[in-house]
Amino acid sequence: MQHPTHLLERLVPFRWVLEPALGLILFSVWLISGLALGVETALTLLLYCAAVAVSRVLPGAALGLICAAVLLDVVSSATLETPFRVIGLVAALFTVFGVAAHSGRVVRWLDFTAAILLGPAVAYLFTVRGQLKFPLFGPLIGGYYTSQGVGLLLMSLLLVVGFVACWFVGFLVARQRAAPSTEGSSVLVWLASSGGTRVTDPDIENVGLVRRLTRAELAFDVAGAVAFAFVCLFLDAVSVFGFDSDGGPRSGFLVMIGFAVAIAVRRISPAVALALAWLAAILQMTTGHTIQFSDIGVLIVLYATAAYGDRIVRWSGLISAGVGAVVAALYLTLTSALSQNYLNLLSGAIAQLALQFAFLFVVSVTVLGLSWVLGLLVRTWRTARLSRRAQAEAELDRARAVEDVVVEQERTRIARDMHDVVAHSLAVVIAQADGARYARHADPDSVDEALKTIASTARSALGDVRVLLAELRHAQPEGPQPSLDDLDRTIDQIRAAGLDVSYERIGDVGRLGSAQQIAAYRIVQEALTNALRHGDTATSASVILAESAKENGGPGVVITVRNIMKPLSLDTPATGTGALPRIGHGLPGMRERAALAGGSLAAGPSGDWFVVSAFLPAGATA
Repeated sequence: MQHPTHLLERLVPFRWVLEPALGLILFSVWLISGLALGVETALTLLLYCAAVAVSRVLPGAALGLICAAVLLDVVSSATLETPFRVIGLVAALFTVFGVAAHSGRVVRWLDFTAAILLGPAVAYLFTVRGQLKFPLFGPLIGGYYTSQGVGLLLMSLLLVVGFVACWFVGFLVARQRAAPSTEGSSVLVWLASSGGTRVTDPDIENVGLVRRLTRAELAFDVAGAVAFAFVCLFLDAVSVFGFDSDGGPRSGFLVMIGFAVAIAVRRISPAVALALAWLAAILQMTTGHTIQFSDIGVLIVLYATAAYGDRIVRWSGLISAGVGAVVAALYLTLTSALSQNYLNLLSGAIAQLALQFAFLFVVSVTVLGLSWVLGLLVRTWRTARLSRRAQAEAELDRARAVEDVVVEQERTRIARDMHDVVAHSLAVVIAQADGARYARHADPDSVDEALKTIASTARSALGDVRVLLAELRHAQPEGPQPSLDDLDRTIDQIRAAGLDVSYERIGDVGRLGSAQQIAAYRIVQEALTNALRHGDTATSASVILAESAKENGGPGVVITVRNIMKPLSLDTPATGTGALPRIGHGLPGMRERAALAGGSLAAGPSGDWFVVSAFLPAGATA
């Protein structure tokens, strides 16, 4: 079986056939229906079908043809049946959509103007020239009853909304085609695309008409729409199955199906869902249906436009909520007045009708507006959650980068220390060698002593050179190098700063080489500094240097620094996002020093204590 994507790609050059085929279908429906076909009727019908047929390849000509067809239909003397009017309406809707989807900027906005003007014209064809008649009551104005004028106004408003909805979907399709990364991303866009010619319009944003959903999300939406339709079949049985004369069974069923399909596509394409909801609502009102359970679909679609639509779709949903509130309040007011014969005494009931309209408008705009606002709040919450997640990831990346910088800085410091140690060792070796060479005749015994010193110093320097070569750092300015003997002065400074420290040496800890002594000094210094800054200074800290014969690492020294941690408080300000601890220079530097000196280091809380434990091997031998 051929893959659907490959099949669509092979059909790309033949997409222009869709509109002519649709025009031919509309003409065939008229012929099959067996309705009368006069000269004026045939010409009007040909203009309707031709406008649909060329709406892709010649959108400007299609716009002119549809306007000519409607104008000819208005001035024609023939009285046509309702099916013909329906065919003309369908052709006009498809033409408005096609011109908006395939034309340039100027023709597209001319199409928007035509959509607004076509609404009253088609309403006139349905009511005054057609078979859709309104009850005759109220005062006579220019030979027409007031009810006829109000009915024509309401019908015009509904059809204008329908034409604008079709134009809006076509406009969004054009924006979708203008985005190079989204061309051909869905069947809907494929059907509307212009045979491979990309539209370029600087005012069109790269925002998708169709959102990508997972299979689970799409299956959930479709299942929800099916469940919604089944519920409507039971709760709207009167209008759906036509148990009374209110609207008829076919129109009620179509209204329910329209809302169900809008719910099914509300997340994958909020714009299409909004257009379908408007068309279903227009069909419901033009066929005389009252409020139904399926009208909940309007609330769901408005929620989806705010929660999932782009900027234009989102604001279109808000405008739809306002316009829908006006239309619903006007429609309900008129139907209520008609059922209670208020309009027979229009002059005496005008105040009551105005109050009823105001009340229904407030209720409608509140319900519709709250649905849209709820979707906007959910969108804001979802955006904030994604923002927090992105911020947490960025904070984690920043922390990792800071740690890398800290490690690099610490390695540079260690390389500087190693340079000084090696330089000192080589200076000693050179001095001892020169002294032994000059003194070998006068004091032969001093040669052996010098050779011992040279050997010992060279062994120590060899270990330091290995560490230095591992790092490959440039030399830094010279400075005095600390050793274990300097720990007493550092501990006294920590005590003077306010932290009591107990210091203990166990065994021979002086066997460490120069590099290891510097590492030991820096580790103890940093651990006590952290204890002073972050620990509980009311309790004492302890420093223990103990000789150890570690099995894997050989003889060396174990360094243990312990201090009590500060108790956590709810008022303690968090760092970063509140979930990630701030990574400083201390712990990474201590680990790096221990590793480069051939040892290891572990640091972390243990109950109420914070413990730093390090092992440094004794000086290397040659």
